[in-house]
Parts: sequence; C-alpha cells; structure tokens
Amino acid sequence: MIVVVITGGENSPTSSFADDPRWLLVQRIVASSTFVSSPRLSTFLLYVSKQCLAGESGSLNERCIGEMVFERSPGYDPRDDNIVRSHASRLRIRLQDYFEGEGASEELRVNIPRGSYVPLFEQADSGLQAAALQVSPSESALPEQDPNATPTSPRFWRRVSKILAICLLLLAAAIATALTFAYHRFRLAKQESPTHKLWSQMFRSDQQTIIAPADSSLVIATMMVGHQIPLDQYAGGLYRQATVCVEPCDSRTVHHIEGARYTSMSDLEFAVKVTHLPEAILNRTEIRYVRDLELRDFKESNLILAGSQEADPWLSAISGKMNFVVHDDPTVGALRVENRQPKAGEKNEYLYDPHDPQQRGLATIAFLPNLTGSGNLLVVQGFSVASTQAAAEFVTNGRDLDALFSSYSGNTSKLPHFEILLATEEINGMASRPVPLAWHTYP
Repeated sequence: MIVVVITGGENSPTSSFADDPRWLLVQRIVASSTFVSSPRLSTFLLYVSKQCLAGESGSLNERCIGEMVFERSPGYDPRDDNIVRSHASRLRIRLQDYFEGEGASEELRVNIPRGSYVPLFEQADSGLQAAALQVSPSESALPEQDPNATPTSPRFWRRVSKILAICLLLLAAAIATALTFAYHRFRLAKQESPTHKLWSQMFRSDQQTIIAPADSSLVIATMMVGHQIPLDQYAGGLYRQATVCVEPCDSRTVHHIEGARYTSMSDLEFAVKVTHLPEAILNRTEIRYVRDLELRDFKESNLILAGSQEADPWLSAISGKMNFVVHDDPTVGALRVENRQPKAGEKNEYLYDPHDPQQRGLATIAFLPNLTGSGNLLVVQGFSVASTQAAAEFVTNGRDLDALFSSYSGNTSKLPHFEILLATEEINGMASRPVPLAWHTYP
C-alpha cells in the first residue's frame, strides 16, 4: 500500500500551490490514460513534484523516495535495492510518451533529468524553433538580378556566393536522399537472418523491453526451507514476512538470504550481451531484478527472462502457454521437461538426472507472445547454470538459431513464435554446444 498523501483540505501542504500551473499539469498527467494504469509511477511523480513546488527539493534523494513512495524500511541501503532508479527510468519514458501523445498540446513540460530526482518544469516550444527553421521569402529563391550589380562589384560577388551556397545545399540534400534510398534498398535486398528477426521483434522503439535475471537468493532460501515459493507469495513479498520451514532451519538466516539480491554471473553476462546486440534500443531497455517485476510488465512490455521457475516464480504465470514445461521441483516428482503436444518421434517427457556422470543437461527456449499479445516474451531456462548459459548462447551467437530456422532467411517475413528443447553436456561446469532435441513453431 502506498502511504504518500499528496492532496488534502484547505490546510494541506499542497493548498499553497493548488492553483500553480505546474501542479495542475502534474494533476492532468496522473489522470491521463498514459499514467492511470501505473499508480506507483503516478505517486512517484506526485511526490517529487510536491516536494519541488514546496521548496523541499533538497530532500529528494534515492533513500528518501524509497522510504516515502516505495515503503522501504528507514535507513535501507539503495545500493542493494534499485527500485527507485528503475521506476525513475520508467517514469521518464512515460512522461515522454505523454507529451508525444495526449499531452502534445500542453504549454508546460515536466521531466526528471537523468542523475536527479528533482522535476524540471519548462515552457513548451510553441513552434519558435520550427519558425526559425523556415527560410524567409527573400531567401527561399534565387535572388533577383540587381541592375547595379556588375561583375566587378562586391555586391555581385556576394550574390554569386549566395547562389553557390544554395546550390551546394540542394546538391547535399539530393545526395543524402539518394544515399538514404540506396541504404533502404540494400536493407530490403539483403538476407535478414532469423537471429536478426528475433531481436528486432524483441526490441521496438514504441515499447519497453525488460531483461530480468533470475533470483538466486530465492534458490538458496528454497533449499533452506525445503519448498518452492508460489507466485502469489513471491509477487507480493509475503514470503519474506512469514518464513515457513518444512524442515528445521534458522528463520533469521533465511530471512536475511531472502532479502538479499543475488543472481548468477551467467545471467548477468547474458543480460549485458543482449544490450550490446545491434538490434537493442538502449533508451527503451531496462535490466530489472525479477523480484521487482509486476503482472503489468507481462501485459505491456517485451520481457527477456533467464532461469527456471525455482529462481523465477513468474514463470508459473506463463507456463500454461508453453509446450515444453520445465519441472524443477524435486519435492513433487522427477526433474523433467514435459512435452505437452509431442510430434512424431518426440517423447512425452525428457528426464534430467542431476547425478548423471556424463553431466548431460536440458534447457528450453520459448519465444511467445506476452499476456495481451501486444509484445513478446523470450524465456531461456535450464536445470543448471551451465545449461541455461548454453541456451542463452544459442539465441545470441548468430549461428545456431540461423541454422535451425534457415528456411526463414532471405525474406521479409517475421520470425514465428517458437519453442526449442536443447540437450547439453557440461564439462567443468561449462556447457558444450547444445543440440536441439525438439522444436515447435506457432503461427
């Protein structure tokens, strides 16, 4: 529950600037369709705006906002919890969307500059820039001949120079147009690989892409308490408030582990590698700890998830859409990958033996629509760190995915959604090149 109170009666702190056009702008923003579905971002904007307009900008730091807006405990360490920074990034994007859409006619603008949490209010550009770019009538055409201008007069040479400058500008514009046209022709003509198509669909200029490494803290806590954490407890943080041990354990130690934010190096390497892909759009991309995800993210954004359900309970929200389902809870049965709709020659399930002396592993890759069909999900998971790492390499190296879906190369069609089951072999904790066991594509 958000406890920040922004509005009130006559004696409310906001009453002194209730008629301030900056405060009225903020009220319109949070009431807009761009923000109405994001109560936390709305509360964030209201709080920092109130503090700014009340002359309390000096108190707007990460720890204060975390305590007042996101209910973090007093004195918490922002280095271990980036919720304020991640929401500030999302707030900047939402504000940009608002002023590019339903707020395009606003005379005032507000933004949260990077590196600060103090809102900046400024007058909107009312077309002065556009007017400045217009060429005056006297300069929009070639100058008229002056009967007094002779080939030897300074006036003549000034006019000749002006004519040459205009001609050079026109020539440069023509060359730029021709090069742009040739470039687009080249792009349409070149063979687009399946890997390029995959990442072009995961990164879009009109939609946010979230990369969420797995929660290794949760895996350690699960081993200590003897059972996995269901999504309803994980998403709301309830599991951290009342630790339930199936087997003897130290609840204080478990609580400490649950509060930590650990992940694996392979997951972080995968996240960094994805952000360096040529298709990545950095100002629309965010690496967020899986514990900070919300159901809305699965409906509105493109999501890239790494790790199995043991380390990411959010997978239970989308496993119903999957054909290859990873069962990684040893307390409810054998570790296996279920094949819900096997094709000819495929098994109903593929067993995983963690004690296999040959250390053979299994991993899956799922490229599916998000929960509303407005974006895409990419889930890379395995029974071990090495097998998950192998699956991540499969979709980023520009070789394995292209070979598997070679029929989709050399045309402009989109890559269909798909699922792949991979077999891996681990050597000294590292997975060898994976081998596809089965794969399904969907229209």
